Amino acid sequence: MSLKKGSSRIFLQAILIVIFSLFIGVIYNTISKEGISLKGNWSKKVLSDSLIVPYSYDKNDPPAITLAQAMTYFQSHNIIFLDARSETDYKAGHISKALNLPFEEFEKYYPKVERLLTKDKNIITYCDGTECEASLFLARLLRDKGFKNLKIFFGGWTEWNKAGLPVQKSN
Repeated sequence: MSLKKGSSRIFLQAILIVIFSLFIGVIYNTISKEGISLKGNWSKKVLSDSLIVPYSYDKNDPPAITLAQAMTYFQSHNIIFLDARSETDYKAGHISKALNLPFEEFEKYYPKVERLLTKDKNIITYCDGTECEASLFLARLLRDKGFKNLKIFFGGWTEWNKAGLPVQKSN
């Protein structure tokens, strides 16, 4: 009987420690200059009325562009679109003339597209949409490899396809 009583006492103490810790955490978050909102969506932030980016986007990252800007670049023909999604997603549909360079398998796919890329070529990375960060991570990898003219289209495949812009499917 005393073992059962001792176990319930330890359990109660653990619950009190968790509640106290949560209380301290909420108080600290409330008074901290870098605290986060306790409710809402933290996965993205708004840079302007037409530009939503993932929360992990940093001011030192390659510039983010809107759908209108992506379309202007597409029409200039002096651009390479890199699809950061998986090969399966790419084959199901992608921005017309885009190359597939999946972020998750960068080391496998980079040698296949490397000869098509030059360090001074204009490159736009994209993935599924604002919830997807693969385009951001791909742009960072390319920047680390010395590519300079990088842009990120966070609207990605979802926004492009929804707008009825040129798309392709691959076999």
